[in-house]
Amino acid sequence: MLNLLWGITGTGYVLQESIDLMKELQEDYSVKITVILSKEGAAVVKWYKKWLPLTEVVEKVKVEKTPNIPFYAGPLQLGKFDFFLCCPVSANTVAKIVHGIADTLITNCVAQAIKGGQTAHLFPSDQDTEPIVTSRPDGSPLVLKIRDIELENIRKLKKMEGIVVISDFNEIKSLVIQKIEENR
Repeated sequence: MLNLLWGITGTGYVLQESIDLMKELQEDYSVKITVILSKEGAAVVKWYKKWLPLTEVVEKVKVEKTPNIPFYAGPLQLGKFDFFLCCPVSANTVAKIVHGIADTLITNCVAQAIKGGQTAHLFPSDQDTEPIVTSRPDGSPLVLKIRDIELENIRKLKKMEGIVVISDFNEIKSLVIQKIEENR
């Protein structure tokens, strides 16, 4: 069974799609998922009214108290998780990672996983050159223009050791399945 740690930061982009994929991975592929939420990730999940759907799908959902509580950085370093995925990742979190700031649960876990030789798979929300269409908490569409600074940070993120930037949400499932096959 694949043991997956899934981080969520403060963006509503592909939030429902992520919950749907978590459900599918657990049901169809017997993936064990632990979800960790940054403080802002938890706020956004609640604002979008996705707390109940998330906790109905995933048994273990943990919210940041400090960058080290709940403690996942150490287990990540030691390879206790087979796969580390952060999706969705906000532009703020990307900027912190790119500049070596590890002051949240997610940024600390990314830093410590890489220091321990593990790979962090990240799906940033703000990586398209064209405006993205996401949704407001009420479900209505919201068009967001991605700023040049965010695109610059994505370019830097892609060059960082130990990080795989996922450019298409649909790639996540195949990456997880590939890891399952590798672990057999």
